[in-house]
Amino acid sequence: MSDLRVLMAGYEIAPFYKRGGLGDVMASLPKALTKEGLDVRIVVPHYAAIRKELLGSEKRIGQFYIHFGKGEEEIGVYKTYLPDTKIIVYFLSNKPNLAYLNRRGRNKKIDQFAFFDLAVSHFVPYLSKEQSWEPKVVHCNDWQTALVPLILKKKVSLNLPTIFTIHNLNYQGKGSLKVLDLLHIKDEDTREIKRGKPVTEINVLGEGIIHATKVSTVSPTYAKEIVEDYDSDPIHYFLKRREKERGVKDEVIGILNGIDYDIWNPKLDEEIFHKYDIDNCEDGKRNNKEDLLKTLSLDNRPTFCFIGRMAKQKGIDLLVKAVKRLSKVDFNLIFLGTGDPNIEKSIMRISKSYPSNIKGIFSYDEDIAHKLYAGSDFIIIPSHYEPCGLIQMVAMKYGTIPLASETGGLKDSIASGKNGILFKKNSVSSLIKALKEALLIYNNPNKLKSILVSAMKTDFSWDKSAILYRKLYERLLRENNV
Repeated sequence: MSDLRVLMAGYEIAPFYKRGGLGDVMASLPKALTKEGLDVRIVVPHYAAIRKELLGSEKRIGQFYIHFGKGEEEIGVYKTYLPDTKIIVYFLSNKPNLAYLNRRGRNKKIDQFAFFDLAVSHFVPYLSKEQSWEPKVVHCNDWQTALVPLILKKKVSLNLPTIFTIHNLNYQGKGSLKVLDLLHIKDEDTREIKRGKPVTEINVLGEGIIHATKVSTVSPTYAKEIVEDYDSDPIHYFLKRREKERGVKDEVIGILNGIDYDIWNPKLDEEIFHKYDIDNCEDGKRNNKEDLLKTLSLDNRPTFCFIGRMAKQKGIDLLVKAVKRLSKVDFNLIFLGTGDPNIEKSIMRISKSYPSNIKGIFSYDEDIAHKLYAGSDFIIIPSHYEPCGLIQMVAMKYGTIPLASETGGLKDSIASGKNGILFKKNSVSSLIKALKEALLIYNNPNKLKSILVSAMKTDFSWDKSAILYRKLYERLLRENNV
């Protein structure tokens, strides 16, 4: 077994519990790292939904106790494996705090993940003592695990190298400093900066930036955007404070996410109407499109789709405005996702204007998502910002050409004119121009096939990124004399 042992912490993991792209990453990155020879284990909360999913097949291997608030709390430790692998997944169980995602306000949610982070931090010495497995690096993901580096230092007294990966800067975990009382950590151990004003709030993601040994994010362009474009954001001050405390400019490292081709592959996909690969992609796309349109009662036209959360970040407002400005809509547009009711209503309104062209499916259904990837001609990703984005990578594997904002990981993964179309972010006129360009491509069979094939050939497997992560871990150990 490898000497490079990594404990990866997050709040979700596919297929046991998935709410977004992080769930996919928490499953697929460890697989790729294992192929690189690393010994990776994963720790997540033991939600009731996971218990229901696993039906008791996970094994309870022990328990330990943490001091949270006014009393001692028992943490049950359960163990299973990622499907079809030997990668161990640990679930930390505590019914009052870790059974359900807390929806009763931001402070309750922060308290809940502070509890989880305290449990993860004490789980590290538990692993060493009870399982004879001692990680050399703890890899934390997003604000839900951002307090782990602080707690490891201040409460567990472990000088263990940590990486904190920002998957989405927009979610920071801002709330009352009272959470520090629950953790029994002194205010002066945190670093919120308020330009001379008394500190009354904690920014959990900011604490991760301050205390982690290294900070990374999920694409090179997003790393630059975090450093260069957030002068008015509270995160700016944490980056500056980190730089000041270390005496050097410590960069945010951008490593592009990948996708798992064992799951996202039209040659293997059991959920699409017809399997296909690059050798018979024209027939495969045509047959899948025919059945998709029949299912949705749409005529055979150029077909665009949107797949994702109905959230402000995703730029659906730009797409709705673009459709309204067009003199005619001579294409199909299918929306799949759920989220903000106001965004859903805006889609309903344009679908009433074009009932035979535009469909809104307001749920997230993996089966329909697979069918849309296989049966659509184009996928529209008009995000105002996009740390990495997995949707464009999946779509390209299925030969569905992305039209995407020139931002974050979209910019890093799409070569405009070769395997997709990039347009200026936050620009309705640029999006309209991209839509018209896509329709011209659609009506030029040779050009369409060239871009389609190029998209399918683009490699977004985790292999390259896993090598970069391995080098990052090795650098971390070298610099910290571990």
